[in-house]
Amino acid sequence: MPAMDRVDPTLLDAVAARLARSSKATLEASHELLAHYADTGDTPTQRSVDALLDQVAAALGRLTDTLADAAKGLEASGRLAGTQGGGHLR
Repeated sequence: MPAMDRVDPTLLDAVAARLARSSKATLEASHELLAHYADTGDTPTQRSVDALLDQVAAALGRLTDTLADAAKGLEASGRLAGTQGGGHLR
């Protein structure tokens, strides 16, 4: 039988809160990036800049979703650990 580790539910809550804040920050960064891109005046260069910005914004969007999902998972684990009286996690 594998050893069980005790995890303080408040620690899970703290990590979940940080992940949630990070998720919001990456979403804001994505919006800001798209709102402040430069116009190069050169069509081929502009297409490249636009494509790069779209890729970066999409990556930030995926990171936002991943961080939010991780935060929700930790919040659920913290609630479960708190209700089971001791916070046992494998």
